[in-house]
Amino acid sequence: MKTDLIIKIFLILFLAVVLPFILFSQEKDKKENREKQIITEEIVVTAEAPKELPISRVSVIEAVKIEAADSKNLADIMDYTTGVYVTEGSKSEARVQIRGFDSQRITLLYDGIPVYEPYFNSFDLKSLSADEIDSIKVIKGASSVLYGPNTLGGIINVITKRPENNSFSLNSQFSGNSTAYLSGSVKRVGDDFSFLGCASYDSSDGYDWKKKNFRELRSNSDYQKMNFTGKMFYYPGKNSEILAEVSYLSSEYGIPAATEYYRKRFWRFDEWRRYQFNLGGTFSLHNNNTLKIRNYYVGHFNVLDAYKDESLMDLRWESTYKNYTYGTFLIGNFPLSQKNRLKFSMNAKRDHVNIQEDRGAEWEEVIHNTYSAGIEDHINLSEKIQLVGGISFDYLDKKIGQNRMSVNPVIGFKYNPEEWMDFTISYSRKARFPSMKSLYSTSSGNPDLTEEIGQNLEASFTIKKGLSLNGAVFYNRVKDLINSIRFPSGYSRYDNIEEAEIMGFELGISKKIFVFETFLNYTYLHTENKDHGEPLDFTPEYQFNFFIHTDEIKGFTFSTWGLAVSKSQACFKGSSLSIPGYFLWNASVKKKFSNTMIYMKIENLLDTHYFTEPGFPMKARTISMGINIRMKGKRQ
Repeated sequence: MKTDLIIKIFLILFLAVVLPFILFSQEKDKKENREKQIITEEIVVTAEAPKELPISRVSVIEAVKIEAADSKNLADIMDYTTGVYVTEGSKSEARVQIRGFDSQRITLLYDGIPVYEPYFNSFDLKSLSADEIDSIKVIKGASSVLYGPNTLGGIINVITKRPENNSFSLNSQFSGNSTAYLSGSVKRVGDDFSFLGCASYDSSDGYDWKKKNFRELRSNSDYQKMNFTGKMFYYPGKNSEILAEVSYLSSEYGIPAATEYYRKRFWRFDEWRRYQFNLGGTFSLHNNNTLKIRNYYVGHFNVLDAYKDESLMDLRWESTYKNYTYGTFLIGNFPLSQKNRLKFSMNAKRDHVNIQEDRGAEWEEVIHNTYSAGIEDHINLSEKIQLVGGISFDYLDKKIGQNRMSVNPVIGFKYNPEEWMDFTISYSRKARFPSMKSLYSTSSGNPDLTEEIGQNLEASFTIKKGLSLNGAVFYNRVKDLINSIRFPSGYSRYDNIEEAEIMGFELGISKKIFVFETFLNYTYLHTENKDHGEPLDFTPEYQFNFFIHTDEIKGFTFSTWGLAVSKSQACFKGSSLSIPGYFLWNASVKKKFSNTMIYMKIENLLDTHYFTEPGFPMKARTISMGINIRMKGKRQ
């Protein structure tokens, strides 16, 4: 059997067999279907989330926070929940941590579709526009096996907006250094079809940073981005919908050189493009059974230029990446009885990489395939006690070396003594397969690498009575961590050489106090690399964040949000570099006039000099002005 045969079988099954059967067997009741709002974008089939998922610890960033902060991209808002920390460094990418696990060990889902650069197995939070986002779910701890492979460090599930009413909106934001952000969206709702289209343009000459007591433009920090997303929904019958979605991002940007510690590199992405397409749907079958099917394609085309000096005139080399991922998944939800619900998932994907290290050099092609199958049983032992058990089988078909398979169980127990209170305990084993770079790089790849294995134990609680209070205590043990070894000769190679321990707790509180909607979050982490007894790189011991948003008062609303982070450290040439802690404070004020809103936002209100990775200072105080126009029509 060819390695990509399973993927083709899924696609043929959907287009030739399953889809026609579903379309012709649907009961034509569009009104009831629309009112129930089946969410195809969510990868996990649930009927009454979060009670259906006692094994998963989920923090949700709602649209109210995203809009109140006037966020331009995902990086602007991800810090403001428990267990999450965002850094920015050498490649000018906004990288995220979940409870000490870095981006390469985290799965980012965009409307259920995994989005990552397949060679490095990484993603940039700044590449996702916030205007399109309805909510962000951060899934930590013992996540469901239905999410597929490589979820060792957690899952960021980004759900974009849906067309609920006919509407049109325009958003603009302007600040110093010729920074301009423009976006617009249109929604059209019908009985059989609905459509949503979003487009944005973001450009800047760069950002200022504090150099001693002076502000200075960060050299080579300019950028230009254009983004488009379109979603088409078709409602074939009762409780079912089909979704076709396309997204395109085109950008060009500089990568500022390190101000200290690291050797200066003068790099620019002459082109950085990503294009996505997915097709599938959620379908109601007999006896309340549900089936979700999605087919997707995510492509990257990146051209990285390296220059000899900051003039950016003398080109040293130019590398080009033509990479893509295509795949499919199927998720089923079958109630066996009123107290027992069985769920299963099947995932298959192919990563395909073409690399040209310099102009005129030969192209290098790398391919590998990943498959996963999972089954999960949700049992209501009583009205107050739920039990979930599941297991997944993950398989990596490698280009070179022995193929790898990992068996990953999960179990969760939830107790609801009252409607407003629950307690959960869970255990899981998760695996993360090596990245293509660590396996196949001509300079440091090791095709014999094995998967990283993590074991997670967590106890958590939620109380919703007068206020919302949630917390968790967790412990992670990770073995066979992959890292690069540098030999005295200067040669380096990736190997499974490290073991890490992560433990801590998190606490979140939210409450409406008069006109103030208040959110407070605290995270404590103790991390240790067991090989040398040091904390994990770029991982603060504690983090506190707050978000306060007011109701509208005579057309005015006020928001303020901030972040306090303790010191951290990073390994550099065999020694540790200290990263000072910092406090970041932001605020905005808005005034509404009919369908128009004007606002002013101040980021880094105290003009704090700080950095999240050594040698790469973050932007100084920034004042932005903006106008939003929103017009709504009647829902048909």
